[in-house]
Amino acid sequence: MKRIAATLAAMGLAVSCMEPLSTEKFIRGEGPYSFTVDMSDSTAVYCLDFYTRVDARECPPSLPVVISWTSPSDSVYSESGIIPLIGRRSVFSTDIYAPFMADVSPYESGVWTLGVVPMAQLPKGFRGLGLVVSKKR
Repeated sequence: MKRIAATLAAMGLAVSCMEPLSTEKFIRGEGPYSFTVDMSDSTAVYCLDFYTRVDARECPPSLPVVISWTSPSDSVYSESGIIPLIGRRSVFSTDIYAPFMADVSPYESGVWTLGVVPMAQLPKGFRGLGLVVSKKR
């Protein structure tokens, strides 16, 4: 009986030391927003999704943004895009979860920086911007 308990305890410790398959960060306020994205595992692909909440009765359908990536070697890549602001509505707010990139395999492994700058007036009640990074093997 003691041997089984010791084995189960060891298995629990081994599982608790594993790296999580997803991380998230939420930045309150009006931006600009800067996220650290660890893509050090060259054997994995990554999915990135934005999320936010707009506490208002009305919400525009999208938010234009400039997105910039800074590589581990300090190269910078920028593009314009939009974040859809469509989500689960309640009477006074909208919860938004917007897929951004799927199955990304960066050409350079390491820690990247993702910058997001809103290019329009943020809607009233905009809480901030969050990023979920999921890793698949």
